[in-house]
Amino acid sequence: MSMMKAAIIYEHGGRDVVKLEQIPIPQPSADEVRIRVNACGLNWLDVGIRRGPKFGAIPLPIITGSDISGTIDALGNDVLDWNEGDEVTVYPLLTCGKCEFCRQGELTVCPEHQIIGEHVNGGLAEYVIVPAHNLIQKPKKLTHVQVASLPVVTMTAWHMLITVANLQAGETVFIPGAGGGVASMGIQMAKHAGAVVYTTTSTQEKMQAAKELGADFVFNYHDDDWVEQVVGATDGRGVDLAQDNVGAATWANTLKTLAQNGRMVVCGSHSGTNFDLAIPQIYHKQLSILGANGGTYNELSRALDIINEGHIRSVVDTMLSLDQIHEGHRILEDHDHFGKVVIEIA
Repeated sequence: MSMMKAAIIYEHGGRDVVKLEQIPIPQPSADEVRIRVNACGLNWLDVGIRRGPKFGAIPLPIITGSDISGTIDALGNDVLDWNEGDEVTVYPLLTCGKCEFCRQGELTVCPEHQIIGEHVNGGLAEYVIVPAHNLIQKPKKLTHVQVASLPVVTMTAWHMLITVANLQAGETVFIPGAGGGVASMGIQMAKHAGAVVYTTTSTQEKMQAAKELGADFVFNYHDDDWVEQVVGATDGRGVDLAQDNVGAATWANTLKTLAQNGRMVVCGSHSGTNFDLAIPQIYHKQLSILGANGGTYNELSRALDIINEGHIRSVVDTMLSLDQIHEGHRILEDHDHFGKVVIEIA
C-alpha cells in the first residue's frame, strides 16, 4: 500500500501532540479529486484545534490545514471538468447545498457547514481528498506558496469588509493587529476599495511593514494611549468602520475607536470569547456590531482574481517544511510573524 507523510493530531495539548506519521494515501470517491499538496498555510484554526477544548467537539484524530495549493493527481469517476496535472487551490467550506441559505448563495451560514482541515482531513499532508466542486484554478501569476497563504484570510477579509460591512470609498477603517493574516489582507482590501486605513501592531518593523501594505496611520498597541492616538488622527471623530478578528483582547478598545453611527464587523475569537461590555456605549453612539463567518466560493474566486492582477499581494512571513510543523505552531502562538506561515510540502 502506498504511503504518505501527514501531520496528525490525536489529542489536545501542546505542540508535541502534532505527530508526523506515514499513513495510507487516500483514494477519491466518485465526485472527489486527490491533490498532491505543494503548500499549505497555517491558521489560528490549526492552533485552536490542537489546543482544545474550545474545539473539543471535533472528532480526533484529524489532519488540519485549510489553505491548500497543489496539483490534481487522481480523479473520481464522475469528475469531468478537471484533469490530472491541473494546478488548483481549494475553497475550504463544505456545505449541504440544499438549505435555504445555500440556495441563496449564503454558504457561510449553512447550518450543516464544515471546514476542510477542521471537520475532515486537510492539507498538512502529502495528499488530500476534496470535492471537485470546491476546486478553484490556481492563479497563474502566483507560486504555490503564495496561493497557500490566501484562501482563509482572503475570503474572510472580503466577506467582512466588502459583503457584510459594505465598505465605501472615502470611509475610514480601523484594523487592529496588522501582522495577522486577516488584518494584513484587510488593510490591502480596504485601500483597494478607497478607504483611509488605521491600524495597530507591536514593533517598529511591523509598523513599517503595515505602511508598505498601504495603511495610512499605524500605531503601536503597546502605547497606553493608542486609542486616543487613533481617534486623534481622525480629528476626534472616530472611524466609520472597524474590522476585528482577534476577539476579547481587542474588542473593548476597538469599539472605542468608532465614530457616531460607526460599525464594527467581527469574526474570530482566538484571544478569548468573553469580556465586560459597557452596553450604553452601543446605543449612545448608535453603533452597529456585525458578524461575519468565513466567506463564499464566489468571494474567494473574485479576490484571487484581483490578487492575480497585482492589485493586492500575498503576505508570506515564513516558509517551513512539514517536518517543522511544531515551529509553525510556535510562530503563531508567539505572534512572531507579519503575515502568513506556510508549510511547503512538495
